[in-house]
Amino acid sequence: MRSMLFVPGNRPDLVVKALASGVDALIFDLEDSVPEASKGAARDNLAGIEALPVPLFVRVNGADTGHLWEDVTAAGSRGVAGVVLPKAEDPATIQRIDGALTALEIAGGGERGSTAIVPLVESASGVLATYDLCRASLRVRTILFGSGEEGDLVADLGCEWSPEGTGLLTARASVLMAARAAGVEEPMEAVFMDFRNLDGLRTECLLARRLGYVGKVAIHPQQVAVINEVFTPSPEVVAKSRRIVDEFEKAVAQGSASIAVDGRMVDYAVARVSRAVLARAHAATASRPATSNESEA
Repeated sequence: MRSMLFVPGNRPDLVVKALASGVDALIFDLEDSVPEASKGAARDNLAGIEALPVPLFVRVNGADTGHLWEDVTAAGSRGVAGVVLPKAEDPATIQRIDGALTALEIAGGGERGSTAIVPLVESASGVLATYDLCRASLRVRTILFGSGEEGDLVADLGCEWSPEGTGLLTARASVLMAARAAGVEEPMEAVFMDFRNLDGLRTECLLARRLGYVGKVAIHPQQVAVINEVFTPSPEVVAKSRRIVDEFEKAVAQGSASIAVDGRMVDYAVARVSRAVLARAHAATASRPATSNESEA
């Protein structure tokens, strides 16, 4: 996934508009975008969401809210692609959610382990616990870094936020490194709050991509095109990577594992990077047909 887009759980009518953005996945939000008095109704709305052309995730309420287990039950019963756990800090909570989802999958006749758990890191404790969060369950296949302006992590760290990412750089890199070390291959960034500032969004996306993140979460449909563009390898990069892989494979077949391509030395490590680029490009192409919005963009 390059992009995910939040849809407030009390506004299921926005799902169609969200899909038209060309996003790779939706997050049906039961947490921050839903008033306390509407939590139950939003949870009930989930059951009415019909089959979608993209994966559907659910952001549940946190462990300290009194809503978590009802949310997990609703999500698991609906058979969603995954649950997003906000303010993730405790690996034991992820393990308990894993057990609950397994029971729901068995009861519903679904495939065991098919529902992912996506920790959202939004605190200093969460940053330090990232490796253990990722290792707590095989269901953790991606993790979200809470990069939002004036978000919980910014408040917790007491840092200054900017699109250039200076204040959050240590935390951003720490979460990325811990996730990769734990074997999570698709770490993503959370939201950019100013949905009108597409230049700032692009700046933050580029920083995230350079560090090793593979995608970002949007809060507004108009952010999706920028996110998809930044996290999709350009045709020039794809062509270069294809040339490197092809030439290297020919060389290996002839008994050499170190060659020059376009004046640059290529070995197994360089070829591995190029193969990763090709895999991302293929995944982006195969994710879903372009919408009219994407064509116009």
